[in-house]
Amino acid sequence: MIGFVILAIIALGGGIGVIVARQPVHSALFLIMNILALAIFYILLSAEFLAAAQVIVYAGAIMVLFLFVVTLLTAGKDDREPKENLAGQRLTAGILAVLVGGGLAVVGVLYPSRAIGLGLPHNFGNLRGMGVTLWGPDFIYLAAVALMLLTAAVGVLVLNRPRRQVKPAPRLEERES
Repeated sequence: MIGFVILAIIALGGGIGVIVARQPVHSALFLIMNILALAIFYILLSAEFLAAAQVIVYAGAIMVLFLFVVTLLTAGKDDREPKENLAGQRLTAGILAVLVGGGLAVVGVLYPSRAIGLGLPHNFGNLRGMGVTLWGPDFIYLAAVALMLLTAAVGVLVLNRPRRQVKPAPRLEERES
């Protein structure tokens, strides 16, 4: 039980670190800490396949992709440039985050998993159990996560698109000569 509590504190610390870290690379490192803590939780639940998939897919492939994206997006930026004012967009993003979170909570209440309150199913953590869970009655959760990831990716692309510099129109004197 003490090990579980320590692991839970590590996982929560990693999750909070993702949110409060100022540098994207530090946020990615906190996310790796959280992913590894979750993998250990899976091992404690005798779900070795999920633990291996968690480390290989998320800590390996996804985090390397995330670090490449962060590197590409911050490569040409200068720290001395003035900060962009996103006051209106931040309010809109906050409202949308509350709406999406509320929608996910409603989905969780309307479509509760069959495993809640009944203990873990007998095939939890193996390939057959994963297939039944992901493509069975709980498919709506997988679709909701996919929609959230797609929304986040589009948001990053929109907020970090290169700005076109508008050239001023030539003066009347310059046009006549």
